[in-house]
Amino acid sequence: MPALVAFASLPFSLRGGDYEVVTSLGSVTVHVTQAGYSPFLTVTSRPELAQSIPQGLQGEGWTFYTWYDHPFVLRLAFGRNVASLGSINSCATIVRPIAAGGGAHDESALAPLLKDFPELALAALNNLVAIVRREARLYQVFDLRRDDIEITVRRDDGRIIREDPLQALLAQQEQEQSERFDLHGEGDEWYLELNASLQETEPVPLADDLLMEAERALIQRFPRQVVTTCHTAIETAASASLTRGMARRGLPDDEVDYLLSTKSLSSKLDPLLHKYSGFSLKLDSITLWKSFNVLNDMRNDVVHRGRRPTFQDAELAISIARGILAWLSKVRSRNR
Repeated sequence: MPALVAFASLPFSLRGGDYEVVTSLGSVTVHVTQAGYSPFLTVTSRPELAQSIPQGLQGEGWTFYTWYDHPFVLRLAFGRNVASLGSINSCATIVRPIAAGGGAHDESALAPLLKDFPELALAALNNLVAIVRREARLYQVFDLRRDDIEITVRRDDGRIIREDPLQALLAQQEQEQSERFDLHGEGDEWYLELNASLQETEPVPLADDLLMEAERALIQRFPRQVVTTCHTAIETAASASLTRGMARRGLPDDEVDYLLSTKSLSSKLDPLLHKYSGFSLKLDSITLWKSFNVLNDMRNDVVHRGRRPTFQDAELAISIARGILAWLSKVRSRNR
């Protein structure tokens, strides 16, 4: 019987076995392989010494150094006349059999399976990652993303019937999102903006830093953190604008603190901002106001109801936050 198979390399090594993982989409059995050492590069005085490298995680007469560099757990192994660099990751597999007549070769019948199964597999694997991260305090470990998982259709003997159609596209998207540090080739406009920003006494407000943290969380596959940080970034920017407006009106500090600590973000962006700056997100930009309500609902679902946002939800949250911060920046410039 053919089956859908989800395969991923885990960002840590576990004991091999079957792990039952419960998700909001259902319960899934994750098959984890026993961790072993997989060399990338080996240097020896004699070729046959390469066979002496322990495949397990320890060995007498050997010295090991281990560190994490996403997506690998890297290990240096030093023996007598042997040095090797490799990984010790465990691999995880989720299998869902396709019932007879279920359409292993029928694209129209296979399409809904290929839509639902990756979502279930990703949820299960990320539940596993999140729980291991918490239990072992592996703070640097990221959530998995769809491009970290290979989804194939296979025969009973393991032969592939259908390759993952998204693998190449998702790998390209991942590469495009990689960090870049060589800024020499940026255009004249970018450098003009850089020089102008360097002349400002507060070139990077806290809200902008928070938005960057949300963007980093998106790259590191923490969508819940993205949503909550975007909401906090907007509140930080709104509170900064209100603080300036209230100070111009001569409100004492304790009254400012009281208003900012007791009013909701919706109130800060509408009646309070209108009163102390003359601008209201609801009255002056109804499109942004509707977008804010989407983000606000998303944040409440995450914080109060434990909902796990998707990667697309997180991207939308950043887009909304970026637009509202730009609008608040214009409000600030008009009220100096």
